[in-house]
Amino acid sequence: MAQRPLPEAIRGCWYYLTDATPPAQARLKPLQLLKFRVDGSFARFQLKDHVKKELEAGTYTFDGQFLILRGRNTDTFRVYPKTFWKWGLEGRKDDQALVRGLVTEEEFVELASEDQKEIRILPIRVTVRGESGAGEGIYELVYQPLDRELVSIGSFFVERHDDDRLWIGLSPYVSGIEAKTWERIVRDSYLDIFLSKPKDVAVVTVRLLDSNDSRVFNYQNS
Repeated sequence: MAQRPLPEAIRGCWYYLTDATPPAQARLKPLQLLKFRVDGSFARFQLKDHVKKELEAGTYTFDGQFLILRGRNTDTFRVYPKTFWKWGLEGRKDDQALVRGLVTEEEFVELASEDQKEIRILPIRVTVRGESGAGEGIYELVYQPLDRELVSIGSFFVERHDDDRLWIGLSPYVSGIEAKTWERIVRDSYLDIFLSKPKDVAVVTVRLLDSNDSRVFNYQNS
């Protein structure tokens, strides 16, 4: 991802790591999460033992090249987008990274055709895991083959608007899954199973962050 990102590409949740921290090592200590909202506000959280604690809140500015955080202090970073899911941050003292999930580049693969077919036919083979609990956090999507180990296939964050509308930013880790299948995964595995069919959700937008394709659907339960 060499081109300069649009300012709105920063919206949503990111893990905030030192640039040299391997994902596996990051899981072994308290994580930090940054949430960028569309109204120009941000919050920084600490995640430990599935408990989320707000560390600071404030406002931010991002023009596609420089990120300014105005919280307890004012910090300025030059942004280097490496991929859609990982951005480097060059600060005055240390280099940091924003990542959409705790994965490595080696985990981005094309699913085997039989796995693609199974997920397409039965989306509930994909389960949702909340690393940071419910609410403003990052959720992992994990595929459960019958004969192999679990496979992380993506992550997503959720924004709620107008009380009954959800905007979901989804980061695919694998290729071979169509947009309409990602929609069904969100509907079946997240809304129906993970959230137990919430009655206060009317319209859902799923944005695929690798391609910026969107799927919009009505979600109503009697």
